[in-house]
Amino acid sequence: MFKAIVCFVAMASLPVISEPLKNSEFIKYSDAEKSWWYAGSYTSLAHLASTQYGQEQSDCVWRWYFDHREQRQAQLLESFKNYPDYSPTTVVIALLRRDCHVFTKE
Repeated sequence: MFKAIVCFVAMASLPVISEPLKNSEFIKYSDAEKSWWYAGSYTSLAHLASTQYGQEQSDCVWRWYFDHREQRQAQLLESFKNYPDYSPTTVVIALLRRDCHVFTKE
């Protein structure tokens, strides 16, 4: 399970160039680009949570973002600014671990 998470983080964080996407670069994306990234990331993570943890945690991941999009986008943007050298996926996983108790090493 943890290996699947690591693979997802690695794939979701890799842009076309060879270096991982950093938050300092992500915050420069247009609102539309960010919106597509968020939607893809949270849809994929909710699906992954459903296969690894079950419906309750999957629903938590889904609701965490999609039920509060504007609030979460602001929260994520602030976190990305606070941690410019990390990848967006790293911040997302950390917040979901804290709030939904998923993607832990167990």
